[in-house]
Amino acid sequence: MAGDDLTIEILKDIRAEIRGMHAEQVATNQRLDATNQRLDVTVERLDLTIERLGIGNQRLDTVESTLLDLAEKQGLVVRYTRALAEGDGRLERRVDELEIRVEKLETE
Repeated sequence: MAGDDLTIEILKDIRAEIRGMHAEQVATNQRLDATNQRLDVTVERLDLTIERLGIGNQRLDTVESTLLDLAEKQGLVVRYTRALAEGDGRLERRVDELEIRVEKLETE
């Protein structure tokens, strides 16, 4: 009988350890499930961030293109203004000639 009692006690201990391992496995699975859920949320956030970055890059491309066009047009305005400021001398000569003619007419 003593041998049977010892065998029963050993079997009970084995069963208790198996139950304990099963409980640990359940807890580990729950932690893994929670981790997977957090990872899913993180992936969704990353996807949203990537999408927003794409939109931001498109906007920056538009701004860059607009600024380049504006710089080109500003360069044209500067060259035109410089040409007007420097003048070709013909207009000034004509004004000088007209002033001389008016002066002659006024003195007669």
